[in-house]
Amino acid sequence: MNFIKRPFHHTNSTSTTAASSNLRDPLTVPSSPPSAAKTNSSLTGSVRFNDLISTQPKFNEREKYLTAKYPQQQMQLIRKRLKVEFWLDDQLRSLYDIKDDSSQEDHDHCPGDLIDSLLDIENDSQRRTFLLEKLRNVKQSRSIIMEFIDELLHRVKML
Repeated sequence: MNFIKRPFHHTNSTSTTAASSNLRDPLTVPSSPPSAAKTNSSLTGSVRFNDLISTQPKFNEREKYLTAKYPQQQMQLIRKRLKVEFWLDDQLRSLYDIKDDSSQEDHDHCPGDLIDSLLDIENDSQRRTFLLEKLRNVKQSRSIIMEFIDELLHRVKML
């Protein structure tokens, strides 16, 4: 690196002329190899910050997560909905005799998101027929299915 030595304060005129004769003219740039031009300090004594900043952004260093703060009433509704969804998952596993998550063919028999579908239907009789149609492949008795439907309709009304 080339450092230019200049006094900050000139004390007398003789040292000023001697110091200025030793300094290079900052406007004249001597020819240098291209590798020397990539240093952090230029010949004029200024620092080039562009060399210090990387050209590629580092967005992928770690994943970013956004979180949202919900009001208390909204959080209560979310918790209530999750509670019904977990109950529904457990009940469907018992109705279809699913023991573990590894058997994909058993999961194909389970109906999709029942809660949203049930909330879209207007009355209970249509909801019952919808549920009976979705649960036609269940391996349990009819009385157990009807108890499940009654309990599910009761829980969906509470949402």
